[in-house]
Amino acid sequence: MKYFDTLTAGAEEALVNRGADTGRLLYCLKCDMDGEGLYYDTYVTFDSDNLYVVSGYDRMIQDRKRYHTEFEFKEYKEYKLSELKELYVDRYRHTCRLMGKFGENGEKICISRFSLGFSEKTEQFCRRYNMTVKGEEIDDTPLAENSPYCPKCGQKYPDPNRKFCPYCVKRSSIFKRLLGLFGEYRFQVISVFTLMVLSALLGVISPYFGTAFLYDRVLDAAGEFYGQILFAILMMAGFRLISELFQLVYGIVFTHANCKVMHSLRTKIFRAMENLSLPFFTSKQTGSLMTRVDRDAGEVSEFFANVIPGGIMSIIKLLSIVILMFIMSPMLAVFVLAMTVFLVISELFFMKGQRRYWRSINLAVRSMNSNIHDSVNGHRVIKAFAREEQETGRFRKNVNRVRDAEVAARIRGSNFEFMQNAMFTIGGAMLTVFGYYLVVRQQIGLGELVLLTSYFGMMADPVYFLVWAGDDLSRCLDAASRVFEIIDSVPTVKPPQNPAVISPEGLKGDIELKNISFEYEAGIPVLKDISMNIKAGQFYGIVGKTGAGKSTLINLISRLFDPTNGSITIDGISVRDMAFSDLRRNIGIVSQETYIFMGTVADNIRYARPEATMEEIVEAAKNANAHDFILKLPEGYDTVIGSGGADLSGGERQRISIARALIQKPNILILDEATASMDTRTERKIQNAIDNLKKGRTVIAIAHRLSTLREADVLCVIENGEVKETGTHDELIRAKGKYFELYRLQSEALKTISTD
Repeated sequence: MKYFDTLTAGAEEALVNRGADTGRLLYCLKCDMDGEGLYYDTYVTFDSDNLYVVSGYDRMIQDRKRYHTEFEFKEYKEYKLSELKELYVDRYRHTCRLMGKFGENGEKICISRFSLGFSEKTEQFCRRYNMTVKGEEIDDTPLAENSPYCPKCGQKYPDPNRKFCPYCVKRSSIFKRLLGLFGEYRFQVISVFTLMVLSALLGVISPYFGTAFLYDRVLDAAGEFYGQILFAILMMAGFRLISELFQLVYGIVFTHANCKVMHSLRTKIFRAMENLSLPFFTSKQTGSLMTRVDRDAGEVSEFFANVIPGGIMSIIKLLSIVILMFIMSPMLAVFVLAMTVFLVISELFFMKGQRRYWRSINLAVRSMNSNIHDSVNGHRVIKAFAREEQETGRFRKNVNRVRDAEVAARIRGSNFEFMQNAMFTIGGAMLTVFGYYLVVRQQIGLGELVLLTSYFGMMADPVYFLVWAGDDLSRCLDAASRVFEIIDSVPTVKPPQNPAVISPEGLKGDIELKNISFEYEAGIPVLKDISMNIKAGQFYGIVGKTGAGKSTLINLISRLFDPTNGSITIDGISVRDMAFSDLRRNIGIVSQETYIFMGTVADNIRYARPEATMEEIVEAAKNANAHDFILKLPEGYDTVIGSGGADLSGGERQRISIARALIQKPNILILDEATASMDTRTERKIQNAIDNLKKGRTVIAIAHRLSTLREADVLCVIENGEVKETGTHDELIRAKGKYFELYRLQSEALKTISTD
């Protein structure tokens, strides 16, 4: 028993006590209610003979500092598979019922109830129960490949389209992984770290020559370097200059390595996104995906470029200063450390409160950006309804929220900065007074006091930097987790490990769909047990109302999605066993949703086959009835058109899309409402071109206009995800079924239009 839930020891014992052989159980389902809707832990399971239902409470019991589950039994039911013919889910707003059809009359009985979140696995459970009753073979491979639960921790993936579990990722492991990106630059990293240490140490030592050395050994008549002021200045400047030189060198080396790492990281993100399946892109907003490549990778780059070097330098400086201060005067060092701790605590409290202000700013900026996005993309609607003033007023409100949030944050920050500077000033004054007292008592020299005061001032920047570096680290790790979430995601539609060998001539085009079912959302079937047999060279038309599942069939044939159940073969080879490149090289798709890339017209047409010659591009454009309007463009085939085809009409974009599919020279051509945006005259011309291209190709066409499919060898009518009837146009008209009804409705609509 592998799916879907596991029996607890108590529930298993309750079944055994009632004669069930748990070793023969096939599948198990856990619901959170019983048949009456009361909250109980209800286990539903079955073997080849019976279905068992046991409900009760799973209680956590502590025994000798150990926890174990104890099942408090409530109710037990048992049904024979020979009598319980079918299970299905009855959905409500927030809850569902697991229903069964019992006996010869199909009496409906409620097996259990459950919350809406359990519906996905319950649908799968019902499907396997029904197949077991019918004696059908069950393939659990899709369950193993597409399990919504993490195999490590058992938690459900936040996004079922990406097999990535954030619960198994530790922040420390993310940081180690980020450091691992620099693995191939070990020499540069070691060199940079060495130069950082030397630069920081020299930067700490250099003030010594302008303070303690100058006052106590150069200006003091008793000093061994009395009067050698130039020597002191040269030593101070030399140490400072060498420190800056080391800093310059490590900055160049580290920037070079960091830029290469970030270039590699952005490439990995983009490559990972391109390898993910279509459901990933349909579930993500474009801006969110662009953020992964741009802002998140930039956040990581910024952290390594600025925070890491600054953090290392700050730590080395602080440690060096503290050690030197304790060597010179332990009493003053303790005083300085106490002041520093007080400042750090005050900064941490400030940051804790300031984060609320930052969140307010972020929320206000997001609202403002959404407002801008709506106004830019909906400018036609705004102008059509003369709502410019309304949108300006809405934007003004959002801008005012941003202004108010920023002003509040800046005022609070300015107040804290004043308090912080005041504390440093007071602390410095107290240090000076106490230091002069020690000088008078000859416990330290005047130069040492000046050096200690200088070190106290030098501690401000490193302390401030390290306190705020925590926020920078959090932002970096959050960004990195989102980046690695994409890189580590596994596509739901996976390429085969050992793809079938396809002949150079390509596929002939014999397509068979067997018992295909599909669901975009669990429990809501789009296709239900569909079977089709499309012969090579056949013109196969698919008709049906909007939402019937026609386009979904096309996505399954080209393996943009995998079916929930059933199999699809082309020339007897399962599409799951074909390499993506081989499958899609043989299938040309013209979708009702066209996209034109930024570039020339010629580049957009040759996109499917970059090596195509100009003659082939022109031929494809002529066959798609696009050649004439292309020649009217400012630079013909070399005209640069905007992203998304903004410079073209809908019909022109669709004709370029058709030319793009035709230049691929596919053995299987799929037309998904390919002429939907065209007038009747243009549609007729393209239809004639398609008729010429049908020879030697398998053509699958979806259309709302039934007139475009009259010449199809076979017509298939789909309704509510099921095949209702198949046949030629004449056969279906004579049958006076669903196709006849659609044809009659369209004919009456055309008569009404012509009369008007």
